[in-house]
Amino acid sequence: MILKIERFKEIDDGTIGRFTLLKDDKILLTGFTLEPAGSDEIRPNLDKRIPQGDYSVIWHKSPRFKQVLPLLYNDLVSRERFILIHAGNYPKHTEGCILLGSIYTDKGVFNSKATLNRFLELTKNQNLKVKITNGGA
Repeated sequence: MILKIERFKEIDDGTIGRFTLLKDDKILLTGFTLEPAGSDEIRPNLDKRIPQGDYSVIWHKSPRFKQVLPLLYNDLVSRERFILIHAGNYPKHTEGCILLGSIYTDKGVFNSKATLNRFLELTKNQNLKVKITNGGA
């Protein structure tokens, strides 16, 4: 299973992307993402977006969100950076992570909890990879 994210728009303090969840080239879910604004960053604790590239996923039981969520990592971005995919609406909710939603505006992404829940239903405990590209953002 692969989650493709193409960043396409900068908003005030955030970056909007389109996501497509695929299994065997079949589209299972689409929507939008929200990440922090600005340039890509590998250093932790800076509330910056991660570099474009390919990421592996482990399933992490988040004490903060009280649920198991996908945690992204690769050779540049360590697991200890705790880049999660979770619910939220506005750039202030990203804290370096990736938020999912079904619609977006110049303020953020919305219908986030329902979109995340559907995403988790489809992916929970599956082998998931994430591919992030910088389109227009």
